[in-house]
Amino acid sequence: MNVVLVVLSGDSQRALAKIQDKYPGVSPQVIARTFIEDGSFTSRLARVRALHPDVFALATERLDWQRGQDALLLFGALAGAQRTIILDPFGGWREETRMRSLTAAPQRILSDAAVSRRAMREAARELLRLEAQVGRFELPTPKVTNQRTPKIVYLRTTPGPGTQLGGAASHINGFIRSVESLGADVSLVSNDEIAGLATSKPMTIIRPQAVGSSRAAFDIRNNLLFTKQATREITKQQPDIIYQRYSRFSWAGVEATLKTGLPLFLEYNGSEVWVARHWDRVGMLDLLKRYEHLNLAAAARVFVVSDVERRNLERVGVPAGKIIVNPNGVDTDVFRPGVGGEQTRKAFGVGPDETLVGFVGSFGPWHGVQALAEAIKRIPPNSRIRFLLVGSGSLLPQVKDSLAEEHDGRVIFSGSVKHDEVPALLDACDILVSPHVPLADDSEFFGSPTKIFEYMAMEKGIVASRLGQIRDVLSHERTALLVEPGDVQELSAAIICLSESKPLREQLGAAARREAVEHHTWKRNAQTVLDAYSAWLRESK
Repeated sequence: MNVVLVVLSGDSQRALAKIQDKYPGVSPQVIARTFIEDGSFTSRLARVRALHPDVFALATERLDWQRGQDALLLFGALAGAQRTIILDPFGGWREETRMRSLTAAPQRILSDAAVSRRAMREAARELLRLEAQVGRFELPTPKVTNQRTPKIVYLRTTPGPGTQLGGAASHINGFIRSVESLGADVSLVSNDEIAGLATSKPMTIIRPQAVGSSRAAFDIRNNLLFTKQATREITKQQPDIIYQRYSRFSWAGVEATLKTGLPLFLEYNGSEVWVARHWDRVGMLDLLKRYEHLNLAAAARVFVVSDVERRNLERVGVPAGKIIVNPNGVDTDVFRPGVGGEQTRKAFGVGPDETLVGFVGSFGPWHGVQALAEAIKRIPPNSRIRFLLVGSGSLLPQVKDSLAEEHDGRVIFSGSVKHDEVPALLDACDILVSPHVPLADDSEFFGSPTKIFEYMAMEKGIVASRLGQIRDVLSHERTALLVEPGDVQELSAAIICLSESKPLREQLGAAARREAVEHHTWKRNAQTVLDAYSAWLRESK
């Protein structure tokens, strides 16, 4: 039996394990999502047909979030597969025979298109109304309160890849836990459980529906559903602040602030228009831009993770007075030395005389994993250096292929792990690398990688790219060794340098942890939001 597995998002290794549980003894062909995304429909179909799949499987981060499921089932059937499966790591599983997909396709396509058209028409009316209201909108007047700290409703809206694991989950967890520790009363309205979050507060979950004839239609329809329920919940709770993590085609916070008169504090981690243009081709860029401008105009305060993003917003007309730079951070009580590294090294079979170099993050376009793979190949095999690569993403298959000829066991791929497992993995390493590369269109690097702060807190030697905020946070030869982004030779040389000098690793690591503890905690991030609320209260009187 020939099984072809495409990883759309999520953990490729867990997906592979689930397929092998279903089909014992089978070795699936794992292909990148670009294999079915690049080129015309007929060329994509021809590529898959050439693999002669009996089973065509697609792995996604959450089955409930996966857009275009009916179209994917039909694609598998047209590619010749006798059975098509869509699955996720959490037990989600949709399976269909070729005959069923082909016979059901016409009615499904018509129904999906009709639902999508209705949703798009309703959203268009809503957008015009909101744009008109925001154009006349005066920022809310603070309500009188004797509370020393505010009551916050936290909105997490549009579902999408990467929100269960990685930096997004770290940010959400870090902020909520820290703002609660500072005394704020937080309730959550979300489209899903928040991975790893332990809070005593109730959470309102508004599940998405996997309907939509396009990616934009899926997002917009689910934002219609989310906004109606979230606004009712906010109206009932009457918090002091609506705090929203901005996401594409989202307007729940805007609707809520207009209806309740409560201030919208918008966490803006980057332009979704830029992401859609360069990374995640969602389409309808003009419409997406209108939603982005709507959110920025309605927000009382906009929190960005870097000075680069502040400048980007000022260039598009967002008033400087309402933009606050609030970089990502780390919980230095969780990320610290001595949290299970020795046991982890033993579990991976790493000897005491070997240097373990670690990378944790998304195998995505800007994380530099392909440059890291090339650097690994340049390090002599007799150097007693091994590598632990933690995470998943669209580039994982390419990285594995690139390193396929490396000596057995030299590179360890752990796949995606739960966030609470990351500290022990980092603690097992002697050196931690962050080989970020420039953005595709030569824009300024606008990110604030959470991995940098987590690396710093672990008190390890760090090798990182001299890029954007990374360059500002880390100091060359004081808290890290910085290299030119994408310079494979310099990256490999820095890794070798640190592997040969334990005193230098210890010196850099100690200085990095001091910086993290003093300046880069999630508590500091949360305090910035609370301070902004206090300042807003004073200014609004």
